[in-house]
Amino acid sequence: MRQRRKNKDEEDNIHRWLISYSDFLTLLFTFFVALYALSTVDIGKAEKMTSSLRKVFKVIDEPIPFEEDRNKAVIEDLRKILNDVSGVSIKLEARGIVISLPSSLLFDSGSASIKPEAIDALTKISEKLKEIPGKIKIEGHTDNVPISSSIYKSNWELSSARASSVLHFLLERGLSPDRFSIAGYGEYRPIAPNDTEEDRAKNRRVELIIER
Repeated sequence: MRQRRKNKDEEDNIHRWLISYSDFLTLLFTFFVALYALSTVDIGKAEKMTSSLRKVFKVIDEPIPFEEDRNKAVIEDLRKILNDVSGVSIKLEARGIVISLPSSLLFDSGSASIKPEAIDALTKISEKLKEIPGKIKIEGHTDNVPISSSIYKSNWELSSARASSVLHFLLERGLSPDRFSIAGYGEYRPIAPNDTEEDRAKNRRVELIIER
């Protein structure tokens, strides 16, 4: 009887490691799920997931400021420094903070050369962008009036050239080129109908998106 009980205890001890091994696999699975989630979601969702994991594993730490609070502070600063610039719009969208600059501020009609009167506004923006981390996309947009120019074949080329001009202005002010991407959308992403001159003017714009 003693020998049988001893053998049973030894067998239990031999298989007891499986419990620890199972716990290890569970933690490892959780770790890889977290890595996958962090690679596929935006910062806001990642912060929420991190907060949940902290609660599950009872990690006590200082609260992390929400991205939305940081974005609001950036928008408020940008509005202050561009308060005297007519036609500029700054708002928060799903893609990030969008600074919309009217083409009339930046360029003459049919041109992609930055006007002297736009230099002050763009310089203020460049100084603020130096304080903000993250990627920045520059988009050029036009209205639907066909362009008549020996330089640009269509509004596609004009919108791309305008985005590129703004990019080079910012790079000359010391911003890192690896933060930027540009796109020209021509007339194909309007924010207003192209049926009045006022609305067409709204569509002629360059947008800087500080991406999430």
